[in-house]
Amino acid sequence: MSHRKKINPVDRSSVPSVKAIIKPVYPRRPSLRDVRLTAMLLSGFLALLSAGKPNSAAAQQAPAPAATGVISTEATSETLAEEVRPYELLQSRFTRRTSVPPTQVGAVAFQVNAVADLGFNDNLFGQDTNVKSAFFADYGAHLDGDYHYDGFRAHLALGGQERHYFTVTNEDYWQATSRLELSEQFSHDFGVFLDGGLERLAVPRTDPNEINGFKPATYLLYDAETGTQIGDGAHNLLTVTAGYNQSIYDQSFGSQGLIITNDRDRREFFGDVRFDHTFFGQQKVFIEVRPDGRSFGRDIDTSGFKRASNGVRTDAGVQFDINNLFLITLSSGYQVQSYADPRYGQINVPDVNAEVLWSPTNLTQVDVKYVHEYYEDLFIESPGYTHNMTTVTLSHELLRELLLKADVSYDDRQLERSVRHYDILTSEVRADYEIKHGLTVGIDYTNQKLDSNTARTFVDNIVMMTLKKQF
Repeated sequence: MSHRKKINPVDRSSVPSVKAIIKPVYPRRPSLRDVRLTAMLLSGFLALLSAGKPNSAAAQQAPAPAATGVISTEATSETLAEEVRPYELLQSRFTRRTSVPPTQVGAVAFQVNAVADLGFNDNLFGQDTNVKSAFFADYGAHLDGDYHYDGFRAHLALGGQERHYFTVTNEDYWQATSRLELSEQFSHDFGVFLDGGLERLAVPRTDPNEINGFKPATYLLYDAETGTQIGDGAHNLLTVTAGYNQSIYDQSFGSQGLIITNDRDRREFFGDVRFDHTFFGQQKVFIEVRPDGRSFGRDIDTSGFKRASNGVRTDAGVQFDINNLFLITLSSGYQVQSYADPRYGQINVPDVNAEVLWSPTNLTQVDVKYVHEYYEDLFIESPGYTHNMTTVTLSHELLRELLLKADVSYDDRQLERSVRHYDILTSEVRADYEIKHGLTVGIDYTNQKLDSNTARTFVDNIVMMTLKKQF
């Protein structure tokens, strides 16, 4: 039984960042030309899949071991890496296969990754006029360490990354992360855990709530949680969690001098109770309740609003598979968030999450996701937005060393207590290639478009090449 860190979509601080490029931006409503362009991209990608079909058998086969006359029944790291796991995402399988075994010293195992990116952004500030483009480079490293002794486990993750623009050097920034996870398994059906982390993050210029300073705004994010798991996970598993997170923004200076940023500082205490019941295989149901209390650095922000709130989110869901082809996950619930400011009042929104993962072969997957929910964010006149987002991802292992992926997402956002509306269309194609074991290269193209009923609309194109080396 392993501890699964919970991510609540309502919680701004727990939403995963979008790779090393930027936070998702907000495209205009797709025109007929945009739809045709997206269709052409997907059609070309499907043609590549067809071209690669004759080699599909080789894509799943590892090099045959040399005959020694001895038959071993023990699983090695190589055989485990080659195994096909039901409903594992092809991107996760590619990462697992191309990873080198960690260095083992007694009960301690560790691994180091070095990453370098070279990219080009044709609309650095996300503007419709006076557009500026720039080449950039990222370089960083990540360390993972594990310690196991009987039922005790400690996992430490450390990482850092710096972005450097070749021409607009005042936009340079760095980010870092550190996280420690501790768990103790007292018996097969009872365990406890304690996690904590500290990150330094940057707000991209394309963020709708950008702090318009001379340099990109940066902030610290603290989080901690503790809890217990009861049950073996084979049939019933109860997870009870209590946690805290806080963001603190650094000082920022603009053309008018010091910019007040502490009204963005945010604190949250939360609880989470989740019960999972597995019938057999992938057939399972769950129910989850997450209460929270949130406050900010100023009781009344610079716009005159009280943003403190208390809320609760409840969800129930089901997961099942059909003939080992479709893995379907459905959940629905209700979100209530009561704000101290009567102009915000109480937000009452039902939430829906649906995902269908189709695996017609071991080499091809189609993943379709839909989400409807309320998301707390910082806008002058609004506490957040309710959105409907659909994402379609197509992945194919053309060769064992080559993974192709294309995805399209459309996000329809309506701000609460406001007439503001955003339409987001994002298209991405990516190829990952294993040069040799432990060394991979990736090429990525992202087209992001924003349309809204405000003055801000823009189109952004980003091309990036990533080189990753594991030690």
